[in-house]
Amino acid sequence: MVISAFGWGRVGHATVAKIAEDHLTPTTQKAIAEILNGHSIVEYASFADEYKNKPILAWNYGIKFNDAKTVQAFPHTFEANMDFQPFRGVNDNGRFVKNCIPFIVDFSEQLKDYKSMEDTARFVKLVMVVHWLGDMHCPEHIRYNPEDMTIGYYNVTYKGAPLRYHTFWDDQCITDRWPWGFSELAYLWDRATEEEIAEIVKGDPYDWGYDSAKCSWPIHSIKEGDTIKGDWLLEQKALVSSQITNAGYRLAHLLNCTFDKKYAKKHSK
Repeated sequence: MVISAFGWGRVGHATVAKIAEDHLTPTTQKAIAEILNGHSIVEYASFADEYKNKPILAWNYGIKFNDAKTVQAFPHTFEANMDFQPFRGVNDNGRFVKNCIPFIVDFSEQLKDYKSMEDTARFVKLVMVVHWLGDMHCPEHIRYNPEDMTIGYYNVTYKGAPLRYHTFWDDQCITDRWPWGFSELAYLWDRATEEEIAEIVKGDPYDWGYDSAKCSWPIHSIKEGDTIKGDWLLEQKALVSSQITNAGYRLAHLLNCTFDKKYAKKHSK
């Protein structure tokens, strides 16, 4: 199977999932083990990319826009305006907005009743949520309407050769700077205190989208044909690690709120 890099690539998505897994409550761990037949969310963190072209959106929703053909792929990006507010929903006067956030909200809500769902449906919805939480924190998975809707689908020069800018943010921004595996990266980056994590997870996925869009906007100053230089790379280290860790903490929080009623009640105040 040919696997393309979307979002953070394998290492990035696995790191997000590992950080999240280390912050799950026992009740949440038990529910996830039941859905995934004892497997880890880390193992399925890139499932959504491996099966990206399957028509699972049509299978679940059958959405049509302007009498066009049915949308047949889940969006792995989200759209925000220039005030960094994410678009809510997927229908902009007949235009399909490639927006993963409403699906994160929808699927996580449905999973609260996972015991009544078919095995395949609950599996797909869980692994998609795991993946999308990572994707929405990737700086080139945000479409800024109207200033920059490209999500980096153009070439820049990196290490003396042309490279799609989107691909740089999928993979090279991590693996070229930190040449280790996901478990080592999770160990290195999962250093926030309980108080800091509580601040990071405040709000809902739309609030997290706002935060992600705002802090990621500066990297969109790199335009087609530009050269990525060493000093600029060093400046992005903090953004990469914070976006990965924030995604991990927020994923854990969302899953705990989904599967652990006591946790959800405690954090609803």
